[in-house]
Amino acid sequence: MQIIECGKECVDTVRNIFMNYMGWYHSYFASTCVEIGLCRALVALNNNTEIGAIVFYEASTYPIKLAAMYYIAVVEEYRGMGVGKALVSSVEYLLENRLYIATTQRSNFPSRKMFRDLGYIEIPFEHLSEDVAEFVEKITCSYEDDIVLYKGAINLEYIASQNINKVVADYIWRELCYKPWKMLRKIH
Repeated sequence: MQIIECGKECVDTVRNIFMNYMGWYHSYFASTCVEIGLCRALVALNNNTEIGAIVFYEASTYPIKLAAMYYIAVVEEYRGMGVGKALVSSVEYLLENRLYIATTQRSNFPSRKMFRDLGYIEIPFEHLSEDVAEFVEKITCSYEDDIVLYKGAINLEYIASQNINKVVADYIWRELCYKPWKMLRKIH
């Protein structure tokens, strides 16, 4: 397996992978994020065949940056073979010494297991304080998810409590969540 990093040049690849495995809505947000340059992507290849992808971004939080695993998908016949773990681990390698964060739905047992196996702490949103939950929702665009997974050298609650980081979360929300949603609906 080979993992390559790409940006705007692989928007079509990202769009296709996520369209096939997550539907047009999630494909739109994943590919738009790459297309506008806020996100980067890694694509997993097996004999030059695309078998998975991850879309991720950094947020300039204080005192360390946050790395968000925005979207990840693996082609069905390659699931359970370590492709997702390789993609997440590759992001961690590229963006070392960060607070890493991902969100998912409670029913997504394979994703939850993968992140736990990689050392992520799992917390249901309802166990977060209101301020931390709002921070996570904004900085990850996780309005459909109910599980947050994180790991890193610093505590999620500490990052979320810093006023400057609330400004960063608002920026991410506006640029990554709201503006693409607005473009999708052609609301001006």
